[in-house]
Amino acid sequence: MGLRVFWSALLLISFLIAGCNKENEPIPSYIRIDSVSVKTTPSQGNNIHEISAVNVYVDEQFMGLFEIPCTIPVLFSGKHKLSIIPSVRLNGALNQHVIHRLFNRSDTTIDLSAGKITHAGNIILTYKNNTEFAWLEDFEDNNSSLIRLFSAAGDTSFITTEPFSLKGRYAGNTRCMKVVIGAADTAKTVDMASFKYFGNLPFMGTDIMLEFDIKTPVPVQMAMIRKNSSGKLYLPYVYIFETDGSWKRFYINLIYELYNQPGDTEVQLMISPIKPAEIKTSQEIFIDNIRFSYPK
Repeated sequence: MGLRVFWSALLLISFLIAGCNKENEPIPSYIRIDSVSVKTTPSQGNNIHEISAVNVYVDEQFMGLFEIPCTIPVLFSGKHKLSIIPSVRLNGALNQHVIHRLFNRSDTTIDLSAGKITHAGNIILTYKNNTEFAWLEDFEDNNSSLIRLFSAAGDTSFITTEPFSLKGRYAGNTRCMKVVIGAADTAKTVDMASFKYFGNLPFMGTDIMLEFDIKTPVPVQMAMIRKNSSGKLYLPYVYIFETDGSWKRFYINLIYELYNQPGDTEVQLMISPIKPAEIKTSQEIFIDNIRFSYPK
């Protein structure tokens, strides 16, 4: 009986201590971020984006990386500085968020209350002033700087109107490039490329971002033709899988393909849908909202 009393007393003391500790625990405040939007000027292209996560700082202290929308617990109350740095999914990978370094950091003041949710609402992002927009193409003027290089009989490409949506956002019709790979018993590729070569690029470890929207039932090879005084080189860098009937936005960083290249290096960027041999019927691919940008 004595042993039972001892353990009961010990258990009661443990509960009391736990209760006391719980009473002394700080009560967090909560920051709610519902969405992110991009504000652009005419020289920066349209405002379509797929910023999927944000790096959150309060008074310059890093709170973490959070997918949007999010509710963030913080041990702050009263007025504090809230800073947001956007991240995107590199190469479309669900588990690879990277900071998009061409955007300015969003800074604002937020008033927090313990135990309550404070809505930061929609975070508006702008591009840095030193960003160079080397290629912008959304096909809305019915002209195209995306051209077909090589194709076989039955293949074609042209501007058309197509329903557009990125997970329910920007829903409506869009002007875009339609690529048709003709039916065949063999594998076929249609090489779509930038009309021009791009030069005067940063070659010393700076982010160089290519982004675009695509809806494709077949794989797509991203590649470039890189040329300089040493000659030309065809360089594939990212392989994209089919998008299951939906539009998907891709962000690709060309930092490694262009690092430490000679100063006279120029590149022609390519988007090449591939019809596998086992698919015998014609295939339709849609491309839109191309942006190629980097720091000046």
